[in-house]
Amino acid sequence: MKPMKRIILLLSFFLAIAVAAAGYWFAEGMSLRPADAQDAATRQHRPETAIPVVLAQAKRMTLPVSFSTIGTIQPVASIAVTAQVSGTVSRVAVADGAQVKQGDVLIELDARLIDTQIAQAEATVAKDEANIAKAQRDLGRINHLLASKVETLENAADAQTTLDLAKATLASDQAGLNNLRIQREYYTIHAPVTGRIGTVPVKPGSTIVDGAQASPIVTINVFEPIYVAVGIPQRMVADLAQDKAQGVAKISLTVPGRNDKLEGPVTAIDNAANTATGLVTAYASILNAPEVLWPGEILNVDVIFRDEPDALAVPNQAIQTNPQGSFVYAVDTSQHAHVKPVVIDRTLNGMTVIASGLNEGDNVVTDGQLLLSNGALVSTKQAMGE
Repeated sequence: MKPMKRIILLLSFFLAIAVAAAGYWFAEGMSLRPADAQDAATRQHRPETAIPVVLAQAKRMTLPVSFSTIGTIQPVASIAVTAQVSGTVSRVAVADGAQVKQGDVLIELDARLIDTQIAQAEATVAKDEANIAKAQRDLGRINHLLASKVETLENAADAQTTLDLAKATLASDQAGLNNLRIQREYYTIHAPVTGRIGTVPVKPGSTIVDGAQASPIVTINVFEPIYVAVGIPQRMVADLAQDKAQGVAKISLTVPGRNDKLEGPVTAIDNAANTATGLVTAYASILNAPEVLWPGEILNVDVIFRDEPDALAVPNQAIQTNPQGSFVYAVDTSQHAHVKPVVIDRTLNGMTVIASGLNEGDNVVTDGQLLLSNGALVSTKQAMGE
């Protein structure tokens, strides 16, 4: 019986401890409930905290109707200079990459042979002129004697024929001399246009040939003015052509490595779309003095169709996105921010043009959106840098 009594006593002891602990925790819980209720009530009546934001106003302004794309710099003309006669190069008068003016000497060919031929032809012409002079004297003498009936009409006719033949010979030989002189000009190769040459592949002693299969001696690119070629989507071509006809379409770009802005009018639109890309190439002519644009460069450009004088725009920072699309936080007169879906027309120069969803004068949040929710109270703070 003693072990059983001991077990009963132990169970009674632990049961008493459990009852005491439960009573303690119940008493503690009851004592805390009024305080918790008081804190909840305090939180419920606590003033709403305003979230600091930066605001901007939706404004009407003149902004271009444009789109950004990639443009390629192309020379207005690229002239491949070839030889018109075959020969050996005796002198290269320009350095690789040199700027040349129209008429500048580029290359000279060995002209000793043709110079000799010209000298021979000049001597022949001089001989012909002497023969004509003699024939004229003979004819004059015969005509004088004919009046005295010392000479016959037959001799006079023969003298006239001799003179005519001498004149014809002179004309033929003079034409040959003129041809040689023209050929001689081809031995000095001049720049046909003003521009910049590339590398010169021939050197003194090189042999060059003429004809359709001849390789270019040098290529001259015209840098001033210069073309910017841009691929235009087919849906925009008609609008661009109309604005070009009105003289308002242009292309603008920033020179690489500089802050210079260059722009020029759209001067030509190609007459067919590229079958590989579906784009139609448009060209703008841009003044390029000094030479800051080089053929082959690929640049970011803006194709400007025209200026829209009454575009409704907000800063780009105001635009937010969610799965439903673009929206802004618009702040009402009670300083509460509300989500407003917007339809974007285009973005340029740090501004977003709004097609619908906002009115002129609406205040929109441009900084602080991460802490906002629909209907949140806001306070205005000053933007950095202001």
